[in-house]
Amino acid sequence: MHRREFILAVSAAAALLAVPRSGYAECGGESAASFVETLYRKQARLQAAETPPGEKEYQALFSRRMRRLMQAPRQFPKDMLIGRVLNAFFGWGVLPFAEVEIGKVALVDGDDSGPATVGVQIEYRSEQHKVLVRVVIENDDWRIADISYDNGISLAAHYRSVTRR
Repeated sequence: MHRREFILAVSAAAALLAVPRSGYAECGGESAASFVETLYRKQARLQAAETPPGEKEYQALFSRRMRRLMQAPRQFPKDMLIGRVLNAFFGWGVLPFAEVEIGKVALVDGDDSGPATVGVQIEYRSEQHKVLVRVVIENDDWRIADISYDNGISLAAHYRSVTRR
């Protein structure tokens, strides 16, 4: 084998190693939109049945970076007023056990090799809302990196404000 053939063979092997990641959804893996739709429909059912997920199951849905932010010590001001409730999946003002309807779920940005942003239409208290869920692949599974609500505040921004990070 000559030097040119060796370099060509190494280049071809490197290219082949990069291919499986981009074909993730076609090879039986779940697409970003499918993951988010399944997750949101399940969370809506759990909410309606008054059975929230356990802490370990809940934390496993989020990326490592988001889990660190969620688990950071919180620093609430002493004179802080209690405000609206934040449901991590559905947004501000969604009280525990409220019924939530899941509408159209569609890929907004990115692709199935990650990262991706998926839009979710939700309805609660007869009001339409849109949530943008940013997902990434970690350890060959989709994880939530952040969720943006239609009021402009994201889940990560909320946790940064209460942890002062």
